[in-house]
This record gives sequence, C-alpha cells and structure tokens, in this order.
Amino acid sequence: MSMETGGAAQELNPEPAASNQSAPLTPGELLRTARAERNVSVQQIADDMHLDVPVVEALESNNFALLGPPVYSRGHLRKYAALVGLSPDVVISHYEMMNDVPIVPEPVPVSVTAPPPERRSQRVSLLVVAGIVVVVAGLSIVGWLANRPASESSRASESQAVNVAPAPEQDLPDDPGEPPPAEAEVEGNAPPAAAAPAAETPVANAGNDVTMRLRFLEPSWVEIYDATERRLMFGIGQAGQTSTLAGKPPLRVTLGLASAVSMEVNDRSVPVPRRAGKDAARFTVAADGSVR
Repeated sequence: MSMETGGAAQELNPEPAASNQSAPLTPGELLRTARAERNVSVQQIADDMHLDVPVVEALESNNFALLGPPVYSRGHLRKYAALVGLSPDVVISHYEMMNDVPIVPEPVPVSVTAPPPERRSQRVSLLVVAGIVVVVAGLSIVGWLANRPASESSRASESQAVNVAPAPEQDLPDDPGEPPPAEAEVEGNAPPAAAAPAAETPVANAGNDVTMRLRFLEPSWVEIYDATERRLMFGIGQAGQTSTLAGKPPLRVTLGLASAVSMEVNDRSVPVPRRAGKDAARFTVAADGSVR
C-alpha cells in the first residue's frame, strides 16, 4: 500500500499591520493624565489655583471658549502644568497646535495710542462754536458803544463834573516868618506802615503725572486709562517685558493675570491688589501713588 500525501501546504501571507499614527495629545488630555497619575482630584487642583471646579474641567476638556480671551487660557494652562509636574512650554505648544485656538490680538504700543478721532472732531467743533459766539458778542458791544446817543455822553460828563468837590483852602499862619510844622510832627500825617506780604499758599501738585512701571513674568492682558480717558496701554504684555508709562491721576488699571505682573508707582514698589479666588484685578492709582 502506498500512502499519498497530496495535501498542499497552504502559505500564509499576512498583510502588514497599518501604522496607527496617533494624533498629538491636547493640552487638556496632558493635564488630566498627569493629574490622574499623581492621584490628585479636580477639587484639589481648583483649590491650589484659586479657581472654580468648572474652570478646571473646562481646561481638561479643552473648552477654552468659556475662559474668555486667550491670555486667561494660557495663564491657567501654565499654572496647571506646574502643579502636576509638566513643562508649561510643552503644554502651551500643544495648545497652540489646536485648530480652534482663538487668535491672540497684537498689543497696541503705548507710543501710538491716541484719543478716538470722533472726540477730537467734537472738540474742534466746540472750539469753533465758542469762537463764533465770542466774536458776535464783541461786535455787538462795539456797535452799541458806537451808536450810543451823544446826550448820554454829555450827561455822564456833567455828572462827573458836579461830583468833583473843590479842594479846601488852607489856613495861612498869622506870622509869615514862622515856618509851617513839619509833616512828621503833624498829627495824622505819619506815613502808613507797609502792609505785610501775604503768606504764600503752597500749590498742590495734583496736576503732575503718575508714573507706572510694569514687569511681566508671564503673558497678561493690560488696559490702562488716565483721568482724561487717554489710553496708556491696551494689549498683552509678554513674559520678560517691562513697560513704563505716565498719565494724569487717577489711573484705571485692568490686569488679566495679576499674579504674573509686578508694579512700581513713582519709582516705589507697590503690590498688585488681588481678590480671593480671582486672577484678574481692577484698581485705580491715585495722585499720591496709593492703590485702591
């Protein structure tokens, strides 16, 4: 008996596995993963950052539209990354790679800020109207003086002549050889004492400008207006930037990330006022450099 082994060997040609190129992690995923590895709750992160829990959840879910301008999102991401041991620059780079990140507005230099043209045109119009009124009033007075009746002028001159009293005659001494008394000996003819000069009242320096110097440790939104509504600064101060400005007090200041800004007023270091649980700050700087 002969056994035929006619079973053909079947060759297996497996297809190469498709390469799964995973998309880069979002900043929210990086933060959430690092927080879970450290076994830290969302409430603990919110307490450390002085934020509400919904804000931390919005960061982890990449819902940056709820956080306002991009400067707030960048500041929160940097703080969160430092708390969970990540590099803030790496988290920010992933944030910038997202397609739906709002565009950061370019800061407006202080040197080119100027009042809106509408206010300037209104001011010019008011000056023109005031000038016309003054000219018309002046012409009216000149015309009235020119057309005044001559009788009024003559009556005025006569009344002035009547009111002038004649000088009294002086009594001559009986003896012509006796000299008249000296003026210094005549009672009541002593020269009046010179009036003492009035004490000068010191003028307050309320009109002097207040100078401010801001140093930025991290990017922060800044809005500063002086008492004349002139815009001194409007935009984002970048990390490492130092800005010096001056304006009429009081100055109105708004900072998006107060913890990232140090301040000097009139060359004196002044702490930035902050509210509990809030990174943004709004305050005024008075003429004496005090902050309210």
